[in-house]
Amino acid sequence: KQWYQRRVAITAGDVDANLNILKLYQFSPGLITRDSPDIVQKILIKALMQLPKPDYVLCRAQLSQDLIDDPVIKKIDAVATLLETCQFAELWTSVTQDEIFAMKGFKESVREFVIHVIKLSYKNIERDFLVQMLGPLSGEEEFEVILRVNSWVLEGDSVFIGHKEEMVESKEIVEKMSIDVVQPLLAIR
Repeated sequence: KQWYQRRVAITAGDVDANLNILKLYQFSPGLITRDSPDIVQKILIKALMQLPKPDYVLCRAQLSQDLIDDPVIKKIDAVATLLETCQFAELWTSVTQDEIFAMKGFKESVREFVIHVIKLSYKNIERDFLVQMLGPLSGEEEFEVILRVNSWVLEGDSVFIGHKEEMVESKEIVEKMSIDVVQPLLAIR
């Protein structure tokens, strides 16, 4: 328990260590104490912070039904669903209303995931919609920093995200088959 409390202070998550803790709880129910749900909650939140990696799904699969039925874990599941379905406006409302998501680095990690999704999905986006998707910002300066860091260009009420063609990687496929292999297939009767 003490070891994990120290790890929580670190922003990065170690999925292997988290999975081992959850497996320990799964196979040794006698180890579950009244502090255990708190540790499981923190593990799940750390896993959410790693999106788009599959850490959350892997950790969630290790939970017993008793832990799944915990009301706080249900809230975490609801937030995970909002993230995975890209319902970012509802996500930010839910996250800002609950103290469980006040973990150091959580909002920044979620915002990085949102930016990742925006880069994959949009070429241009309305400024107001982008601000809504990015969640609560400290001010116009923070918005401008996000634009600058991601090389996005504000053009009036629209933000130019980038050319999707730049993200496409071409790959040349060369198949080498001798005519002897293909000849029976091409035989006309």
